[in-house]
Amino acid sequence: MPRSRLPRALTDRLGRREKPEGWFLGSLQSQTLGILSRRGPSTVREVVDAFPKNERPAYTTAMTILVKLHEKGLTKRTKMGKGYVYEALYTPEELRDRMAGHLVRQLVDDFGDVALAHFASALSAMDRRRLDKLRRRI
Repeated sequence: MPRSRLPRALTDRLGRREKPEGWFLGSLQSQTLGILSRRGPSTVREVVDAFPKNERPAYTTAMTILVKLHEKGLTKRTKMGKGYVYEALYTPEELRDRMAGHLVRQLVDDFGDVALAHFASALSAMDRRRLDKLRRRI
C-alpha cells in the first residue's frame, strides 16, 4: 500500500517556512528584493542600511546580490556616478503570482492529469467562501 506522504529528505525544500520567493531566490536575495520594493530606487549603501542592524550584509555582499537580481531580470539599474541605482521590477506579491503561475504550468506540463487531479482534490477540500473568492479572481 503506498504511503500518503513522501520522505522528508525529498520534500524538505518545499516544506520551508520562508516566503515562496525564497524558494527561487534564497533568503538574502528575497530580503533585498523586498527592501527595493518598499524603498523604491536605491543605491547599494541604501539597501545595506535598510537591513536590520543585526542582519546587515557586507557592502560587497549586497552589491553581488543586486547584480545577481539584475542578471535574473528582477531589477533594473541606472548608472549614477560611479555606481548604480537599483529598482525592483516586481513587488513581492507580483513575483509570487508569477512564480505560482510558472509552477502550476510546469506541474501540469510535467505531471499532466495526475497534477490536475491533485489540484481538483485540493479545491474540493477548500472552504466555500475561499473557493468563491478564487473564482472571482479568474
